[in-house]
Amino acid sequence: MRRAALAGMTVLACTALVPPTAAQSRAAGSVVRFAGADSHPVAGARVVLHRVGRDRQGPIDSLLTDRSGRFRFTFPTDTTALHLLTARHAGVQYFSEPVGTDPFRPDTGIVVAVYDTSSSQPIMLDARHLVVSAPAEDGSRSVVELVSVANRGEATRVPASGAAAVWAMRLPAGAFGFAAGDGDLSAGAVERRGDSVVVVAPIAPGERQLAMEYLLPPGIAELGIPFPEAAPLVNVLLEEPDARVGAPSLEPADSGAVIQGRDFRRWSGSMQAGTTLRITFGSQRAPGAVALAALVSAVGLGLALATALAWRRPRGVAAPPAAPTVDALIGALADLDHRYAGRRAALADAEWGDYERRRAELKRRLTDALADRRTET
Repeated sequence: MRRAALAGMTVLACTALVPPTAAQSRAAGSVVRFAGADSHPVAGARVVLHRVGRDRQGPIDSLLTDRSGRFRFTFPTDTTALHLLTARHAGVQYFSEPVGTDPFRPDTGIVVAVYDTSSSQPIMLDARHLVVSAPAEDGSRSVVELVSVANRGEATRVPASGAAAVWAMRLPAGAFGFAAGDGDLSAGAVERRGDSVVVVAPIAPGERQLAMEYLLPPGIAELGIPFPEAAPLVNVLLEEPDARVGAPSLEPADSGAVIQGRDFRRWSGSMQAGTTLRITFGSQRAPGAVALAALVSAVGLGLALATALAWRRPRGVAAPPAAPTVDALIGALADLDHRYAGRRAALADAEWGDYERRRAELKRRLTDALADRRTET
């Protein structure tokens, strides 16, 4: 009898330590509007819980915040996908950090920060990083840029009208083949208009990064890059050994960078408003071009040149990201899944395999970034 009782107690104890088969995760928190150093709960805000998975993505639940701005979700535990919360305020949608799904440790301290809007809030250029490859077989050169802009105000910058730009930057003369990549702003929020690249999506307080790639025509001996506004930090990486940077405020660095097994030399410094950065090219030829995805992987989310970029805490935000990479990785992962969802039968094996490799790499980097954030806190 005693042995049976002990066995029963052991079973009960083990059962208490193991979550049920249909485990439930919980997420709770509040929607808060920041204004200066003050924060205000937002009652009646629509909060949506999203699932971002390999097989499917989309909203799975929604509710309105109570009079204290609080919300609470219960949903099936799913460790194969990311879960995010969004809240809309003044016509702009804001995202939370990834929601914890451990059924033993409910994520109950989530803060979704929202802001009032302004069509005149200044957006500043914080940093501009350029990687210029050696000429390809046709003589064209690939230029990949990672640009960091900052909203240091207390309101989200929105377009003055539906088609107006929130921020713009001039491109070098003759640039062609423009393509936007996935940074903190999605590729659809960045477009080329004439000789400029423009951002048409709202920019909330804080720092954002955008990636782009364009080509230079064959045969050019010099490249002029205009800086209508000042840039506190500029890095230029050149693959050609005899190419040179002509700007008194930029100095050659002691070390360069290796991207896809290719060596690049680096110049670093700042640029004043109204000046032009000039790059002179020699006759060195090297096949290939730096792909945008490779640069964002090697430069935008971890290249040594970015160590000079410190994450600036947006004013009034109680719990900002500890690094600028998490939001970018989440956005890139969601956008990648959106583009490829349901298209397996229509794609060649090579392209689908490339998608799976890119997705696995994004998930790995996201896991590392979140682990680093937890370590810092």
